[in-house]
Amino acid sequence: MSEQIYNITVENQDLIIRFKKDIIELDALKKFLDYLELESLRKKSSMTTAQAETLAQEIDIDVWCNIKHKFVGE
Repeated sequence: MSEQIYNITVENQDLIIRFKKDIIELDALKKFLDYLELESLRKKSSMTTAQAETLAQEIDIDVWCNIKHKFVGE
């Protein structure tokens, strides 16, 4: 049998995942961990889909106001 490329153990309330560092690029791992963090927040959120869409629109407007000058020269 081939050697397993990862090992998962549980200690108290923690999951410990071990694998050789050469199986994934560091940037890809960071993106995956960011995704896990967002999923955790989403899971705990009581926000409705409509509220989330409104918040996303507000964020888009605020971001555009902050970077608009870079694109339209104002």
